[in-house]
Amino acid sequence: MTVLNMAIIVLALVLIGESALLIWLWARCRQQERRLEQLQRSHSGQQRDIVGLCAAAVRMDERIGELIHHFKEMHVQIQDMNHLPVHGQSSYQEAIERIDQGAGIDDLVEECGISKEEAALLIRMHRNES
Repeated sequence: MTVLNMAIIVLALVLIGESALLIWLWARCRQQERRLEQLQRSHSGQQRDIVGLCAAAVRMDERIGELIHHFKEMHVQIQDMNHLPVHGQSSYQEAIERIDQGAGIDDLVEECGISKEEAALLIRMHRNES
């Protein structure tokens, strides 16, 4: 075997090795391109999700503001209601005073506007205290 033949064989082996390396690099490049496309699709989906979440957060913030305003109005209404006299409180006080004066069930029903059951209960409770 001559030196020329040896050089041709070595050169052929180098070319085969470089060809194999080139094919492997090309396949790896295609794989990376597919992965990049996949990541870009995923990124686009995540961007849409973020836009949706931001819109939902803005709407939620608006709704919370509305609820706070509504609760403040309710608080004012409750405070206003706390200043109103309790219905029937004066009737019971009047009934107790009438019981002290010796009034009976029928008198309390007629004069104080309470039911017979309420009158009987007040008489039992108040007379037990005396």
